[in-house]
Amino acid sequence: MHTWEDFLKAGKVRGLSPLRLEMLQKELASSLKHLENPDYFGRRLPFAEHWRLFEQYRPQTAYLDIETIGSTWPHLSVTVIGLYDGRGFRQFILGENLADFPEVIRNYQILVTFNGSQFDLPVLATFFNGWRFQQTQIDLRFVLARLGIKGGLKRIERQFGLERPLDVAGLDGYDAVLLWQRYQRGDQSALETLRRYNREDVINLERLMERAYELSCQRVLAPLAQ
Repeated sequence: MHTWEDFLKAGKVRGLSPLRLEMLQKELASSLKHLENPDYFGRRLPFAEHWRLFEQYRPQTAYLDIETIGSTWPHLSVTVIGLYDGRGFRQFILGENLADFPEVIRNYQILVTFNGSQFDLPVLATFFNGWRFQQTQIDLRFVLARLGIKGGLKRIERQFGLERPLDVAGLDGYDAVLLWQRYQRGDQSALETLRRYNREDVINLERLMERAYELSCQRVLAPLAQ
């Protein structure tokens, strides 16, 4: 058998009882029927296995990162939201167009973040008064950790050979807070630097997701090659 359709046609499979085969064929038929709906699989797969959805649903995937100010998590003020879908990049800025974000994000079915399940998404839910994300989430922090790749986003980027432009290469989350404060005092250039910093955070997520997917596939298939 080379395809799932071959499996559906099988009258018997070595190692499977007739009852087990019938159950698996029923589940597979239902999966094929819902192939255009990633949420169907997101609700059935454990959170740690959501990476498996990436290749099939890449056109419906968005990469997200936020910048914040404040000290009481998750009650933080969101200053910048960066959103990238592999084709176009958008930013939502506090005091400009931040209120547009909940409507725009509805266009996507998969969200890729780095530590977003622990930070970005809870903060956004609180900031937008309990608004809930409907998308299936892939948190690269945990996908990469299962591959033995740990640390902060910038450190992991360097491990994969990703270099940032010099003007934002040394910046971190604390610098993002300081840049926003400078902007609030009238320094427009500080906002431009903050936007470039956020853009790098978001754009690089796509390349990390590609590598994480490739390495995760290799990890799964390695026992079969032995």
